[in-house]
Amino acid sequence: MPLVILLISVTIAGVLWLSGPFDSQTSNSTPAKDTQAAATVEPSTSNETKVEKESTKDEEAAQKSTAYPIAVTPKTSYDFGVLPRFTQTHHVFEIRNEGTAPLELKQGPSSCSCTILGLETSKVMPGQSAEIKLEWTLKFKEGPFSQSATIYTNDPNRKEIELVVKGLTETRLGLSESEVVFSSLYPGDSPTKEVLLYSRTLKSLGNVAQDVKATIPGLNVTLHEASTEDLEPVEGRCGYIVKVEVPGDLESGHHVGQVQFTAHPDELTDEEQVDARTPKVALNIDLRVKDPGVKFFSPLIDGWGRIKLGQVSSEKGSELLKLNFRVDQGATPWNVTEIRKYPEFLDVKVVPLDQEKGLFQLQIQVPPGTPVGNYYGQTIGRIVLESDHPHIPRVPSDERVGIALEFHVD
Repeated sequence: MPLVILLISVTIAGVLWLSGPFDSQTSNSTPAKDTQAAATVEPSTSNETKVEKESTKDEEAAQKSTAYPIAVTPKTSYDFGVLPRFTQTHHVFEIRNEGTAPLELKQGPSSCSCTILGLETSKVMPGQSAEIKLEWTLKFKEGPFSQSATIYTNDPNRKEIELVVKGLTETRLGLSESEVVFSSLYPGDSPTKEVLLYSRTLKSLGNVAQDVKATIPGLNVTLHEASTEDLEPVEGRCGYIVKVEVPGDLESGHHVGQVQFTAHPDELTDEEQVDARTPKVALNIDLRVKDPGVKFFSPLIDGWGRIKLGQVSSEKGSELLKLNFRVDQGATPWNVTEIRKYPEFLDVKVVPLDQEKGLFQLQIQVPPGTPVGNYYGQTIGRIVLESDHPHIPRVPSDERVGIALEFHVD
């Protein structure tokens, strides 16, 4: 009995002894597996982080390679309208950056009178804008003006931006017409024309001096104070009416003259006078005096002034001949005072067609019942028209016997 108990105890002890290490090993193996699994996971997480970082760098590099500025200008030109000469003025232009990279601006060339202010080298960030101020003094003479300035940028699609200011220089001293033309004058004519000398800016022209640059004998140019009504068409503030009178004894030919007007308004300072800012303007005068004469338009009369009627029936006479002609009469009407003819049986009349324009018609007929005869050579027929016109006393106007008529009556 004691031996059995001992055996049982030994058996139990052995079982406990064997089971202890087994449980312990089992318990320890699980953390080992966990540790190994953890060791396996850690390298995987590290690789993913590295990939993510590299991907981010690539995206940033791609963004940098595709980022660029975009220069946008709402307006690149500005019209000031009408400005007085020597005006100092300015205008501000806007340049926006609608790109994804900084916009760099740099000053370029500009017109001689135009200055860019406040811009040497400038950066405009995306979404922001910059102001470019152009300033200049208007030194142009009367008429249109234009000034420009160039801005360089780093916009790949817009390397240069040209900014333009333009307008019209107001007339300090002007003429309603810069030239007076008399195109169809004849000896004895003495026409007159008027132009307006005015200013849109000066209060008064003061003493206006006349300087004749090219003279026309006997030409008379006078000044008369202009009224408010006279100045309205040119929007003038003050001015004079310039009256140009052509002398009646001017010789035939082409005559050219020029008169320069210089105003001396009290509102100009001595310094302005020295700076040649005294307003000046020149009036050109062009006139042509024609040689008086008569021109026939009928093919029945040749260059020698001969009319060939040929054979005429004594019983029936000739047909009525009609010859149109023009007289360069000028302002003095040409009127026939006498018709001299040979032979006396000729029927001759002068009919006015448009006497104001100097257009007439000469009508000639050999009447029925005319005696037989030859009118050639020494006995040639002829017609002379006499007038009271001071420069065309007879037609034809040369020393010929007259308008010759060659015919035979049988």
